[in-house]
Amino acid sequence: MLLTFDHTKPLRLSITRNLHRLLRWTLCLCLTVLLLSQSGLALAREVRVTMSDGSEVKVFLFEPDNHGEGPWPLSVLMPGGGGNEYVARAQFWLGRELASQGWMIAVPVSTDGSNFDGQNGYKIPAVIEHLQSQADILPGKALLVGVSTGGSSALALAAQQPDQYHGVVAVPGILRDLSIIQDMKNLPVYVRIAQNDLFRWDQAMPDMVTALEQAGARVNAGLVTGTNAKHIFNLDWDELRPWIDALHAHDPGSD
Repeated sequence: MLLTFDHTKPLRLSITRNLHRLLRWTLCLCLTVLLLSQSGLALAREVRVTMSDGSEVKVFLFEPDNHGEGPWPLSVLMPGGGGNEYVARAQFWLGRELASQGWMIAVPVSTDGSNFDGQNGYKIPAVIEHLQSQADILPGKALLVGVSTGGSSALALAAQQPDQYHGVVAVPGILRDLSIIQDMKNLPVYVRIAQNDLFRWDQAMPDMVTALEQAGARVNAGLVTGTNAKHIFNLDWDELRPWIDALHAHDPGSD
């Protein structure tokens, strides 16, 4: 097959490749959501938290099994994608594992299709404060966990208020604006990004890790290899579980 090129083709080719990458990732995410949403935690308690501006955040709460009657430490799973309910439900697989380790799981859902970052970032601390007023949830710090844009939102929240959290798990997640990083106060941060990530987050990770460590964070970062690891990937629980177990929050009643 004979290919001919003119001066406009490199730009068109680059745009086409980026569109193809985006379409492949979107299809992969949709299939992942469809499959994983069928295997989520069986029962959820739904809570609606009213914000100061009158908007609402819907939160799915899951209690841990075989860990007494509570109160339990809180783990917030930040939704990826647009933060809508359909995508949020796909995170229940991650919640199931955390619940097995004794965490109360909270999955916030955006009712307007926006992520919990930027101007919406204030909503998560407000949700945490409301939830921790309940008798079955320990007050104090929470664990932030997020996948994809949810991981990025979790990192951004922790970077600005590190003393409010026990740690951050971003699988994957990236901080583009490193200027928001405050004194990280020895905060544990766990980051995994796919090697050759679809959105090139792997290329941005070294600078982010350096900035976090220079600010005092204890960062455990690494690249996930494998032909199927393009953006979303299977977690290595043999590696992540001990990291979570080591958090000060894992001891019920600690702060």
